[in-house]
Amino acid sequence: MRILIPLLILLASPSLLFAGQAGDESITVWLEKMRTALKEESYEGVFTYMRGHRFDTVRVVHQFKDGVEVERLVQLNGEQREVLREGDEIICRHEKTDHIDLEHDVPLGPFTHAFNENLSNYQAFYDFSLQGEDRIADHQAIKLSISPRHDDRYGYRLWLDKDTGLLLQSHLVSRGRILEVFRFAQVDIGEPIEPANLAGNLDDFIEHNLTAMEPEAPEIIARPEWRVSWLPSGFRQITTRGPNRILFSDGIATISVFIERSNNSQIDEAVTHMGGTVVLTRRLEGSAGQITVVGEVPVDTAKKVAASVEPVIY
Repeated sequence: MRILIPLLILLASPSLLFAGQAGDESITVWLEKMRTALKEESYEGVFTYMRGHRFDTVRVVHQFKDGVEVERLVQLNGEQREVLREGDEIICRHEKTDHIDLEHDVPLGPFTHAFNENLSNYQAFYDFSLQGEDRIADHQAIKLSISPRHDDRYGYRLWLDKDTGLLLQSHLVSRGRILEVFRFAQVDIGEPIEPANLAGNLDDFIEHNLTAMEPEAPEIIARPEWRVSWLPSGFRQITTRGPNRILFSDGIATISVFIERSNNSQIDEAVTHMGGTVVLTRRLEGSAGQITVVGEVPVDTAKKVAASVEPVIY
């Protein structure tokens, strides 16, 4: 899910330069170091991830070997669960109990999709700045700020390991209010990884392949029945999952739009929040169905996206 790209060309804007303890490096260099470190560094530690009422503590072991990422994440609170990843293949294992929730998201924090592109391409929508230094998990860290230029999206604060650029902490921010927090409590970077630490250790488990949820090739090329006629500036379609689900991104945030035709709900509109993630469901105009928008955007933005959905006439 993270794509390796060449080292970013430094931007000429003086506002992106930080003259201080960060070594006079531009923010584009730090963003590239962060993206590369998440993929190519070996690291092992424990992080917490807070969003809304949910608080997860996760042990992560990550290795980059022979051009392939291998990763293991172990849920340390609640249900016993671990996620094993090799390349693009992701397996989730649950302790076998009477109550297993297979319809769940995986608490990976920003290890999933965020910050995987040349973020300096998005200066029309975000302001980037370096904010000095701090200390996180006993590592010296460089602080970065990514602030939206308009109210149709969120902002981010990032803390990167000064030596490697690994993301040590992040805040998802809306108008100064923190919605989500990812933070390493302890992490070793660059140390050899024991093979046993990457192997699953649940004895009696049920597993499901998260990668298998991707669509078959014929679904990808199916002709769309509808389209989204409004998106915040900078968002573009990045994938189609069947004829009734489309994913959009601006390189940092994502918006997923799903149409369900066979829904009999009488609810005109319902909104739920999980930290910075909004889930909005509303009745599809002129049809027995509903629209669901899931996005890392403010609720007003999600509402405008849902209201813009219209059928495609061939």
